[in-house]
Amino acid sequence: MLNNRLNRKPRGASGAKATDPNAAMDSLVRLLSARERSVQEAHKRLAEKGFDSKASSEAVNRALDCGLLDDQRFAKRLIEVKIAAGWGEYRINQELYRFGIPKDSIEGYPEAFFAAEDQLERALQALKKHRSRAKNPRQAAFKYLISRGFDSEIAGAAVKARHSEL
Repeated sequence: MLNNRLNRKPRGASGAKATDPNAAMDSLVRLLSARERSVQEAHKRLAEKGFDSKASSEAVNRALDCGLLDDQRFAKRLIEVKIAAGWGEYRINQELYRFGIPKDSIEGYPEAFFAAEDQLERALQALKKHRSRAKNPRQAAFKYLISRGFDSEIAGAAVKARHSEL
């Protein structure tokens, strides 16, 4: 039985189904029922499932027309989730790029999402959770914040404030 599972072909479109926009739309609706996706990600996933570009483009356009796909909504939700997870602006910009969403296309970004005071407070919160046994704890804390996507100015200020508290 295990052998049958390993030898199975990947599920997806084949033959006439690969060119059928209705089948692509059905597949896209199933994908979107799991979680919201960007337009680029929807195209990519449909291609992975074996749909040709014409069928996937038609399905994506239909999903856009009826509001199932919306890059603005996706981007705003992504930003909110990543901010709550302690990510900084730079790392969120990379994630937006990965999903094919230009940061200039997001209404009010980054000002509406990142205030300088909030950035410093979030960096300090991240440092409170960070534990390091490094020989140089200030440098380790700075590197940690940079890896989380905070810019060097915010990271430096947070490290300075945190180590003056201690």
